[in-house]
This record gives sequence, structure tokens and C-alpha cells, in this order.
Amino acid sequence: MRAAQAAYPRGTLLWELNGAAGTYSATADRARSALLRAGTARTYEAGEIMLLEGASDTFVLVLLNGFAKVTTTDDQGAAALVDIQAAGDVMGETAAFGNEPRAATVTAAERVRVRRISQEEWLGWLARQAAGMAFSRTLAHRSGTAVRRRTRFTRGPVLVRLCHAVLDLTEQYGARTPEGLSVRPGLTHAEWGEFIGARERRVQHALQELRAEGAVSYGRCRLTVHSLPALRSIAVAH
Repeated sequence: MRAAQAAYPRGTLLWELNGAAGTYSATADRARSALLRAGTARTYEAGEIMLLEGASDTFVLVLLNGFAKVTTTDDQGAAALVDIQAAGDVMGETAAFGNEPRAATVTAAERVRVRRISQEEWLGWLARQAAGMAFSRTLAHRSGTAVRRRTRFTRGPVLVRLCHAVLDLTEQYGARTPEGLSVRPGLTHAEWGEFIGARERRVQHALQELRAEGAVSYGRCRLTVHSLPALRSIAVAH
């Protein structure tokens, strides 16, 4: 059970159902098994739209591996990256609850596998006590993450905001490599800018500063952290 839990980041629905905080529950295990059998299996390729903003469909997706990017559009039609979804997350549940149009577009950041679950089956699954409790904890984690990001990603100099964003994704999803910690998913400079509300050119300048300090190295859709303490120090000092 613990080995399976390690495959999903903290706070995701499948992390909760796999025995969050090292605890095991037979009812949660049954709920997890039922969820992984629900609906149908589906694969999305990198760049493929999984959920479309404004669409009226109501199915739910459970992400089994990889990452997805959540974007919204403003009144002028400009898109902005607003969130990252990781393996274990559930997506599209708001439409399933309220029959409202999709509030955002979700796009596969890489080749991903999901369970595509109908509104009826999702609501039926959620009615189970263990399922409902796990989902409630997931929502609480999402809310805390959103508040933290809104506070740290939108205030202060671009360099500070970028440090906080890189730290956030690295601490949640970073993968250790011989060079350091690879930040996942891979984002373009423009997407980093959307994530922290900054222009792409300002992000490029901030990345150059971080590289000069030996904190990171980067390339196209690739960012490697070489020193978490350096990032934290820069974020506090500026």
C-alpha cells in the first residue's frame, strides 16, 4: 500500500485513498479500487485537450499518471496557465456537481492515462463515506494550495515570484536526476510568466539571474534546480 501511495503526490485524491499519513483503511481501499474500475480507460497525447472551457459535458477524469495543464481565457481571449494537475488528481468535478459549463481548459502536458467517469457514476461513487471524506480532504488541500500560490505568486518582484513558483513545483513534483531536481511538468518561459503573472521577457531575465547564482539551469521546457537553499535565500532576500 505504501509503495502505491508513493506514486501519487500528497493531497491528490488517490494519495488520500492509498493511505494518507501512513494509515490504512479497508473502506478507503475498497473505494479506491472501485474508482479505478469506474468509467472507461482513456489515453491523451501531449498537447491534447482533455476538458474544454465552456463545454457542457459533465464527465470526470481521474489522472493516473503524468501531468496536465489548466488554463483559462480572459475577455480578450488570452489564455493563462492557472494550475497544474498531477497523477492522482480528479478533474472536471465542478461541472459534474453543478451542470455548469467547464470553467477551464485542461491539456495533457505529456502522454497520460485517465479513467473517464460519467457524472452519474462519479456522484454514486462519491456517496460512499470513505470516498466523500477523501475527496473533502483533497478539496481542503487544493484550497490551501490556491491561497498559498495566490499570495506568493502575485506579490513582489518577478524574481521572487518565480523563485516561489519553482520551489512550489519542485517540492511537490520534482524528480531527482544526476544534475539536480528536475521541475515537472516542463513549462515554457511564457507559461512560467502566465503562472506568476509576468511578461515572458521578465521571466527570461529572472531565470538568467537564478542561473548566474547557480540555483538553476534551464532550456526549452526544461528547468533543473541545483540548490533549493539558494532559491529560498533569493526569495527571502529580495
